[in-house]
Amino acid sequence: MGVEKKEFDSITGMRGIACLFILCFHYFCLYIDDPGLGSQAMPLYPYSEFFFLYSKNAVELFFMLSGFLTAYHYRKKIASMKPWEYMKKHYGKLIIPSVIVTLWALANALLTLRYVPGSEEYVPQVTPLRVVLSALMVNTGWVTSYKQTQLPVNSTMWFVNVLLLCYILYYVIRKLARKNIVYLILCGLMVIIGWICLDHSPKLPFLWAMDGRGYATFFLGALLCEFQSEAGEKVRKRVSFGWGIAIAVFFAARLIIGFEKIFGEMGSSLYVRYFEFFMAPGLILAVLNIEPLKKIFELKPLIWLGLLSAPLYYLHNNIMEDYRIVNCLAGDPVDFSSWYIMIAVLLSVIPFAMLWQFAGKRFSGKASEQG
Repeated sequence: MGVEKKEFDSITGMRGIACLFILCFHYFCLYIDDPGLGSQAMPLYPYSEFFFLYSKNAVELFFMLSGFLTAYHYRKKIASMKPWEYMKKHYGKLIIPSVIVTLWALANALLTLRYVPGSEEYVPQVTPLRVVLSALMVNTGWVTSYKQTQLPVNSTMWFVNVLLLCYILYYVIRKLARKNIVYLILCGLMVIIGWICLDHSPKLPFLWAMDGRGYATFFLGALLCEFQSEAGEKVRKRVSFGWGIAIAVFFAARLIIGFEKIFGEMGSSLYVRYFEFFMAPGLILAVLNIEPLKKIFELKPLIWLGLLSAPLYYLHNNIMEDYRIVNCLAGDPVDFSSWYIMIAVLLSVIPFAMLWQFAGKRFSGKASEQG
């Protein structure tokens, strides 16, 4: 096996980096969603604009890491596992966080709609059906609020909704595919289906709500695990090094000649796919097989952040929304365009995440199976 448990520290460190990107992205969302504010007033502009448009794709990196870790832990165990044993490990550990965060998110939605001007354009109305479906981790936007917001998801836990679906699909595929070649073909087929569904269509809200980027990148992560497991060390290092060089060349092109000339405007479908299907897999292989990069991602602060990544992801949006509501109630005295405020808000999320982590299990230096 190309990955040993002691090497998970680099993967955990990568989760820490991805989590930091997502936290900052959602902070900028919180700021820029307010009426009358443009991107030029964001903290650290113009760097923040690039970060805002690009860092949201770190979510896909989380999906990919989840697929990689799920394949590592279960690819040879599922044959002897009963469905309820497998689902207990996945659904069981997610349901309590889902209920708590869903109730918190719904309370925030009620307050936001009452106190924050213009929020009705992107915050769905709270209904009993939405409460029940969101708490059960069922993606609800296409049923409960699509006509209102034109968005396919409305739950703060949408990432968990999609991840749970990926877990179930992985179990079915691994259970049905007795031969490894069939397993690889089915995982590849899921990547292709996800690729096709990545072009969301508002005319197809159900398919949009399924969120193809989730299962495309999850199953690509499972295929990466297969490569890391079966390829020889020399092959892994050569592929990782070559892939890393290609990423560096493309990034240099972005800085020198402008990425838009190659991939179109930031945020476009092709631009997103560049990250999901080219950069993210290369980064994962690089931190596993290129020693200097491994050392960087094994730095203690990144590992600590990576260990907190799940509760940080669960909690951060609600905590930031609380800031926004309190600020509105106080007459908007806080200038969210100040990078001092940005850092203060981001740092305030960490104590809540640490409490969550300690409540769930003892804080340790081991990476979680959950991505």
